[in-house]
Amino acid sequence: MHPTVIAEVIDGLKRFGGRVSRDESSELLIVNDEFSVSAVIARCRETAAGKLRWRVRLERSLLPDITVAVRMDGSNIAARDYLILPTVYMDEPVLRLHEYNGISIDSYLFDTLEPLFEMAERISLKEVA
Repeated sequence: MHPTVIAEVIDGLKRFGGRVSRDESSELLIVNDEFSVSAVIARCRETAAGKLRWRVRLERSLLPDITVAVRMDGSNIAARDYLILPTVYMDEPVLRLHEYNGISIDSYLFDTLEPLFEMAERISLKEVA
């Protein structure tokens, strides 16, 4: 699934006008020579009580600016949602996520990757006379 997610991220960033390069040694994506993105897959696990849980491993050694965590659905076949997280605020190497995590985490959860793609968008400025 990871190569599919990376391809989706690259295609979306380019569709919004971003330039994307890939650091082959770290697999970080460098967007517009301005910020780096790491993508991880968070498999869903169901507790004995029927609650859904995810573990997101943050790539602290790579120091990406943004980590995109794909939270998988209960069957681990499709994406449930996306955590688009500025990793500078995260001190823990692993995030343990519940279905609802409070505003400090859930404010970074999105149904699509559109907010990430918008970060790469370029807007022309009119020339000042």
